[in-house]
Amino acid sequence: MNPTRLGRLMEAEMRDQPRVLAALADRYTSIGAAVAALFTDAPGETSAQTEGRVEEIAAGSVRPSNGPVGVAFLARGSSDNAALLGRYAVELQTGLPTCLVAPSVATVYGREPIGFRGWLLIALSQSGRTPEIVDLTRRYAAAGAKVVAVTNDPDSALARAAHYTVALEAGPERAVPATKTVTGQMLAVLAIASGLGPGGMTRREAAELPAAAADLLADTASADNAAELIATVDRVAVVGRSACYPAALETALKLQETTGIMAHGFSSADFRHGPIAVTGPGAPAVLLAGSGPADSDTLELRAPLAARYAPTVLAGTATEAPITWPALGHLGECVLATIRGQQLALAVARELGIDADHPTGLAKVTLTH
Repeated sequence: MNPTRLGRLMEAEMRDQPRVLAALADRYTSIGAAVAALFTDAPGETSAQTEGRVEEIAAGSVRPSNGPVGVAFLARGSSDNAALLGRYAVELQTGLPTCLVAPSVATVYGREPIGFRGWLLIALSQSGRTPEIVDLTRRYAAAGAKVVAVTNDPDSALARAAHYTVALEAGPERAVPATKTVTGQMLAVLAIASGLGPGGMTRREAAELPAAAADLLADTASADNAAELIATVDRVAVVGRSACYPAALETALKLQETTGIMAHGFSSADFRHGPIAVTGPGAPAVLLAGSGPADSDTLELRAPLAARYAPTVLAGTATEAPITWPALGHLGECVLATIRGQQLALAVARELGIDADHPTGLAKVTLTH
């Protein structure tokens, strides 16, 4: 079979990302305003009054009077990687206590959530049907948290359990590896964070992403060249920090599920604490480094990796990087780094003669409990 015919669904869905991102960027301000409005409820307020208050917040004529006392994220799989970007955004922007929920604490160990009154829970599930995510969403709402769902299905059980839903409106996603829904989730959590106070990514910055994504998707040669190396090994480290750390985790996941390669994502800081030992002549590292203040730490790994004779693939904003994305100077670069990771995974799968659309033994929706 012609390798370019493999993974056709995944490729088509990747190429749909500029449209999905543009639609979310158009709603960016209103999403943030709707989240802010959750914490300015007025007793006895009608739905029309609530909608009016959201519009006033979105227009900047009214600032929300309150906010959450903490923010929790609930997700699994690729959605968990988008949640990690949201955690960075909230912590950097607000300084609020922020956490990633461990679902098994409640679903397996039976510990009910308490002390979450006044918190914001952001629950992410592309399908909106993962039983444990829906179950935990209901439990946190019962514990007093305001719940925002991020899902591609606005009629899903998750959406019905939430106080407010960010519908990704990505359209059908049929390839097993999630692509456009993941980057959509990433932009959605940045929009949600923007409603929690000043200093987050702006609507203008969000609007830069669709065109930047389109430019990256038009360039497949750089990922194809890197794939020739990755396809010859059975393990690879994917390393990034700050905004690039969620992208590193997501790139590793995409390599795992599309090719079966033992790929693992690391923070560059954690990587130095021992995992760098897995690299060597037959075990390369993919380094994701953008234009943020933490990315120099990732670039500095090239010397110790060279000392281990470990091949490296550099992707990022450095002029010498063979795989590039533009230096935007904000957390939205995570979206671009993630797209580059998708391209690399698809290219490696094709190099190996694997159909990335239907990885062996995997299903599109994983119904964990």
